[in-house]
Amino acid sequence: MLKYVNLPFLNFKTINLPFEKSCMNRWLGIILCLVIFAGCKKSEDVAANVNAQAAVDDKALVAFINANNLSKVAVQVGSPKTDTIGVYYIVEDPGTIPALYTTSTSIVVNYTASVITGTTEQVPFTSTGSTGFTPSYVLGATIKGWQLGLQAAKINKGGKIRLLMSSRYAYGPYAQTQYGKNSNGDYLLPANALLDFEITILDVTN
Repeated sequence: MLKYVNLPFLNFKTINLPFEKSCMNRWLGIILCLVIFAGCKKSEDVAANVNAQAAVDDKALVAFINANNLSKVAVQVGSPKTDTIGVYYIVEDPGTIPALYTTSTSIVVNYTASVITGTTEQVPFTSTGSTGFTPSYVLGATIKGWQLGLQAAKINKGGKIRLLMSSRYAYGPYAQTQYGKNSNGDYLLPANALLDFEITILDVTN
């Protein structure tokens, strides 16, 4: 008959190693700090690039407006004294039927769109008139320049409005490849493009 024998020297205990644990915690802390620092640095770089492009865009947009004698009719969205919003609208035809614009408003439009390439130069990149197609959009799903401009101008049904905007209120630093390329191989709607839209409001529903 076998008997259980208690052997004290075989009693295994868990041994804490404070030095190794401390080192591991220290390295984890250092790695975490580096990740956070890298993230902050990247965010700062992105913000700096956005601010730099905004300054370039706003200056170019004002130059275009002045060179084309639009300063008396172009209305800046927001307060020119306190804001640097790069969206302007020009009411070319006020229309006849009052309309209300919110982000959930559905609009039916015809429009032409051009890229502003200089103080007096612009290059068209799309137009609904050439196809006979009249698209419908929910305003809140359109680019920010449309949302700000149409809500500020409160254009009536049947009216016509022109929207001029800096790239940050359009497509920002992203070229829109769906519009194709020109003969030089450049995108018709490149990154950081200032845009000029002429929009006829055919219908507005809420």
